[in-house]
Amino acid sequence: MSTSRLDQSEVDALMAAIQEGRVSSEAGGGLGSGPVMSYDLTNQDRVIRGQMPTLDSIDDRTASLFGGALAARIRLDIRVVATPATLLKFVDVTALLTPPATVGMMTLGPGHGLAVATLEHSLARALVAGALGDRKARADATEPVDGKSDLTNVERLVLRHVLSLFCDSMEQSWAEILPIRPELLRFETDPRMAMIAAPSDLALLCGFELSGAASGRLQVIIPYATVEPVKKMLSSPPRQSGSIDQRMAALLAREVTQVEVELRAEIGRARLPFSQLLELQVGDLISLDQTEGTPIPIFVQGKRKMTGWPRVSSGSMAVVIEQPVMPETSTGKRTKSSAGAS
Repeated sequence: MSTSRLDQSEVDALMAAIQEGRVSSEAGGGLGSGPVMSYDLTNQDRVIRGQMPTLDSIDDRTASLFGGALAARIRLDIRVVATPATLLKFVDVTALLTPPATVGMMTLGPGHGLAVATLEHSLARALVAGALGDRKARADATEPVDGKSDLTNVERLVLRHVLSLFCDSMEQSWAEILPIRPELLRFETDPRMAMIAAPSDLALLCGFELSGAASGRLQVIIPYATVEPVKKMLSSPPRQSGSIDQRMAALLAREVTQVEVELRAEIGRARLPFSQLLELQVGDLISLDQTEGTPIPIFVQGKRKMTGWPRVSSGSMAVVIEQPVMPETSTGKRTKSSAGAS
């Protein structure tokens, strides 16, 4: 049975080792002799890859808007369904950028960087054929795939129009979370030119499945750094629609009208030396800075809001409102008031 206490011989050996500056390593376990593994502080594998319900809701809305835009603009009956977003490294999305896939370079607007949109070759061909009038275009067409072929000018024009509809749908869907402004820049055939970040950087992969008149997958690759400022919002449950609750608005309006505010009319001000203040006697006259023919300012919660004239009403001091004080414009001038004297 082992014990946690040292016997006398062990204590003596320990004291001797301390005095001599050495410690015997004959007893006890030493450090392992296995290989030393380096730790990369820049590694982002620790990013939590949990569910992002708000992001899924954004993608669902994008899919709905995009499907409606295709039906309205290109007259194609296409069903668009969003697939769950995936967080992965850029090195893992290289396969999506290689020919014959159609790769579009996108900007997300000032301060938000770039993104990449990829369309499967069969989907791109079906969209072009359908937009040009071939209503029987399908993804299973038997035309051979040439990985080295480039898009024609007509195909570029049609696909640019399709992706512009997708960009508009993205902008509307992301508006409440991140004010991005997606726009297609160019089509790219060289995968190396489509790498918008380092291979070790993280990317958000959003997929959209199209079926019907054109079938295939459209995928958008967004750098994780772009959405990182709003990652908590993306991981939280989606918020309700931004439409105004009329019942709540009426309740707030009623409560606001019942709030009491301080109204103060200032007859005038005066500045006196302290020595003169000490000499004031009953009956002394103090001249104010307000002249007789000038309306006095009226303050609401300490802010000058209107002007008026002092009066007496039912034996009490009163003030007659002349006109409101209009706010200053960006040039420092006050806007003219259309209100007349009361």
